[in-house]
Amino acid sequence: MSSRSFFVANFGCRASQSEGAAVEEELLNGAATPADSAFTADVVVVNTCTVTDEADREARQLIRRIASRNPQARVVVTGCYAQRAPQELAVLPGVSHVVGNSHKPMLGHLTLKVLEADFPVDLPGRAEIFCSDIFLENELKPESHLGSGGRTRAIVKVQDGCNANCSFCIIPSVRGRSRSLAPGSVIEEIAALVDRGYKEIVLSGIHLGTYGRDLNPKTSLQSLIEGILKAVPRLQRLRLSSIEPLEVTAEIIACVATNPRIAHHFHIPLQSGSPRVLRAMRRPYQPEYYSDLVNRIRSRVADASIGADVMVGFPGETDEEFSETFRLIEESPLTYLHVFPYSARPGTVAAELSGQVPDHVASFRAKALRQLIARKHAAFLASMAGRILDVLVLQSGEGLTTNFLKVRTPHDLPINEWLPLQISGNHEGLIARETTVPGLVS
Repeated sequence: MSSRSFFVANFGCRASQSEGAAVEEELLNGAATPADSAFTADVVVVNTCTVTDEADREARQLIRRIASRNPQARVVVTGCYAQRAPQELAVLPGVSHVVGNSHKPMLGHLTLKVLEADFPVDLPGRAEIFCSDIFLENELKPESHLGSGGRTRAIVKVQDGCNANCSFCIIPSVRGRSRSLAPGSVIEEIAALVDRGYKEIVLSGIHLGTYGRDLNPKTSLQSLIEGILKAVPRLQRLRLSSIEPLEVTAEIIACVATNPRIAHHFHIPLQSGSPRVLRAMRRPYQPEYYSDLVNRIRSRVADASIGADVMVGFPGETDEEFSETFRLIEESPLTYLHVFPYSARPGTVAAELSGQVPDHVASFRAKALRQLIARKHAAFLASMAGRILDVLVLQSGEGLTTNFLKVRTPHDLPINEWLPLQISGNHEGLIARETTVPGLVS
């Protein structure tokens, strides 16, 4: 194997990050050498997102920067943008291959072949494309994962695809139908990661709350959680990624509230606080349901971080409808937001709707929500001061609390350990210090 180096650049959701980590693991197992950045690597895997125009633009921008700053590098593009529009990416400078989600299982082997090829390579001006109908995929195969933070945290994708029909969303067409990984395979993968030293596992999926509905026999996310905790007793912390509102069951809330091995963290997409806009988005819940849900979570898990995705500027959204979203968030216990101005995606129902909101209006609304959540987040941080929280020390001077807050830690603490630390705060953020109180980590 050549000593040439590689770099994996990930965009998008936790499921995409899990896939990128799996590719990195395969390359390392193939004796490839990791590079420090995309601008020093011989081969760069760009793992794209396509949820917005901005996500597409960021991927193209990185590819062009690689071609400018590292012109000898070969670029292999994969992910959701590669599935949606492979021809757009195939003509970008430095791109040798475009691999859609339909062919992602071959990505590691292909990249190893690119690393072994003669350099420099004269590219023909259009990359080789591997992409086919994603709806032909009906099975989710296990992946081997590296962590997202050294040997501390690992993201495990247990579900892919989506059967929902939100009017604004391109993801079902680039991810395919909902597919779940068998519980035994999930548990086997997590047990192996724990054996390798990982102290936190994040369960991820494109539509995580539907986990298990496609399996025979059918199962559920709640059953998977219970199975993992029982089968892998040495797993110190399990964290859940985004779950849709109607799939955050009372059982899941109770499990988080009563089991100290599950992180006190919920991410529940909202999208809008307007009943009419939610209907136009084809979202199957009402604002009142969402408000009740997050308040029930706060009453059961007092220190939980509760986050949401919110879209502004959806076609036809009026000032009053935006105000409904603003008021819902203002009155809710949400602690952080991912705010997205609406981005028309080719082939979606919303892209054909009338009443497209001007960009400057959507930007103004996004800024207003970000200012609002900044105040709410600051208040949540202040409420943590004086408490003792479990903190995973990610690296010297940096930790992550069980309720998803970044903290500064003493530099002499052992890395990759969960520790009960006293939280304090100042204008620079949260600080976690050692305490004499008996440990909270089981």
